[in-house]
Amino acid sequence: MPVAILPDISEQHCIGCALCVEICTALGPDVLRVKPVEGWKRGKAFVFYPERCISDGACIGVCPTKAIFWMRPMEYTPGQPIPLKKNAIFMKGWEEG
Repeated sequence: MPVAILPDISEQHCIGCALCVEICTALGPDVLRVKPVEGWKRGKAFVFYPERCISDGACIGVCPTKAIFWMRPMEYTPGQPIPLKKNAIFMKGWEEG
């Protein structure tokens, strides 16, 4: 499995504005997605394609709530979303679709 330094997004701080998704898509890597979260109108951002991340930090720079930060190197499976945290417990990521 590849190892990478990836952005991590705090679900508690993310307001679902999608600025991080927009900048990441505009610059090319297309790493992030926004998915619905129960009880939240706009959804929350998360890392869906970790293998595409170029670690440029653009998503971190545009986040108005500072919800995105670098995560220590972690293993991931290309083509699979990284685990999402809920109540400090990692759970299976969402499927796109």
